[in-house]
Amino acid sequence: MLNHTKPVSQELCRRVNDVVKELGYSTNAAARGLRVTQTKRIAIILTTLSRVFFTSVLEGIHKEATKLGYSLLITETHDNIQEEIKLVDMFVSQWVDGIILASSAYGKDKTTKAYIERLGKLKKKDIPIPVVTLEFPLNNARVGAVAIDHEQAAYEAVHYLIQEVGRKNIVHISHPTWHYIGQKRIEGYQRAMLEAGFPEDHCRILEGDYSTYSGHFLTQQMLKEKIPCDAIFCANDQMAVGALKACEEAGIRIPEEIAIVGVDDIFAASIVSPPLTSIHVPKKKMGSSAMLLLHDMIEHGCGTKRKVITLGFELVERKTSREDTENCLKYLEW
Repeated sequence: MLNHTKPVSQELCRRVNDVVKELGYSTNAAARGLRVTQTKRIAIILTTLSRVFFTSVLEGIHKEATKLGYSLLITETHDNIQEEIKLVDMFVSQWVDGIILASSAYGKDKTTKAYIERLGKLKKKDIPIPVVTLEFPLNNARVGAVAIDHEQAAYEAVHYLIQEVGRKNIVHISHPTWHYIGQKRIEGYQRAMLEAGFPEDHCRILEGDYSTYSGHFLTQQMLKEKIPCDAIFCANDQMAVGALKACEEAGIRIPEEIAIVGVDDIFAASIVSPPLTSIHVPKKKMGSSAMLLLHDMIEHGCGTKRKVITLGFELVERKTSREDTENCLKYLEW
């Protein structure tokens, strides 16, 4: 009766509801799912909750999930593939309707390849559990994705520094180099440098770990070692903020001596001093698109046609690259 699956008299309905209120009873989503095949629960597995980028992504997911009647279960893997595999298996055993995943499956070893293949075949009691990845697609036609072109985004940032700002000694503070996104942004950096006529050994890459601390530490080391540098391209804004702080501590004038460009355009980009030039990634749209795509896969199946949504991006010019530029608050979300 509580699930409205059979007609009952108004009197019986009233009496049962009175008892339900008196006992404080509520339905269990997982148990209910055993009968109606949907739990209305979505698992969100992120690499790290400390990455500011994901805050806005989660807002986008939550907005659409609420409209569609889903509740969210959110956790992190600390960018550890074994932890990711364990969490995916846990959520399948607990039965969720779908999974939105920021994956750490970058390797080409047998275990990682087998795991990626298995992600397109997740089931509970013969009911498929679809998966959508954030930021980049996995090599599995049955796993959806919402991404940007990371190589092109990096290329445009570095091309801007060379052609528009006139910089020649551009250092790249990268994501971990084993990371898919890190590799693609390195490729974009190198393409822009080589296209501009710089030799390959002119490309200087310092490997960071996403964090503000790594951007700060690597910039300190660069300045200490007197590596020629008139611009820094950081693979994300958190590292760019660290680079900016290190330059400030060393008395480096920004952007006159060193220009800085980041990626993501997190809220901090607009409020640091000087404000940070960054590649704007539509983070809320990434989250909402992922939730809508997952819902479509839950309702209509994964099918055989690859479902990948590629979002656009935009370079937002601020004062870390041009002193006479107005601070752009167009995308400030804080």
